[in-house]
Amino acid sequence: MKRTPGFKTRASTHSIDLAPTNRAMCRACKQRVGVGEVRIVTHAFVRPGRSHDFVNHARCATPKLVQAMVSVYGAVQCVPVGKGVDPEERDEVRVSLERVLEG
Repeated sequence: MKRTPGFKTRASTHSIDLAPTNRAMCRACKQRVGVGEVRIVTHAFVRPGRSHDFVNHARCATPKLVQAMVSVYGAVQCVPVGKGVDPEERDEVRVSLERVLEG
């Protein structure tokens, strides 16, 4: 019996959410993301049955990160947002991500 290649790579998914704890470190500034702070979570699929979440402060979003988000969702406005994020905060984050993308 011929074996097929096992792992098919999947695109990472992203979301805008509130930090439930202060344990995560921002990948950009290396500072802790405090409880209740708005953050961007990248859910990366490492191998079958295994994934990892990478976290950035919303203010630390890089053009590369925003471009990756847009490549998955088509637009910044389509990135999923967690239930706890205030609509006003959500809009502010989306506007700042658009600015990052514009450069």
